Amino acid sequence: MAGQEHFAQILKRVCRDRGWDLLPTGVQVSWPNGRHQLIELEFFQFEREELVRLFTTIGEVDGMTAVRLTVALRINSELAHGCFAVHEDHLVMTDTLMLRDADFGEIEASISYLAETADHYEQTIFGTDQY
Repeated sequence: MAGQEHFAQILKRVCRDRGWDLLPTGVQVSWPNGRHQLIELEFFQFEREELVRLFTTIGEVDGMTAVRLTVALRINSELAHGCFAVHEDHLVMTDTLMLRDADFGEIEASISYLAETADHYEQTIFGTDQY
């Protein structure tokens, strides 16, 4: 897929410029306070359009009450990028980008926002820095 190669080239530049670690499965964003967040990538097609789903784990859904899950859904309408979702048994933040339109600024903004926001909620909801 040519779109994936183009995305990979831009992602490599974003990671280099931001000091993020590019891993085989995604991007590790770390902060000076020692906290970190892994943004994973999943490439797929929808109606012949090449897309990439960026997602990062916040915590296990089993540890959440129905009230907290409802609050997460309500927060979705206020998020600048992506949304909260349940992926397998985890609460995640996710964003989807079209590969043909993805540029440096969009990729950087999406990863940065997902990492910072998910890390905040991981810390406040679960009190961990596991993901």
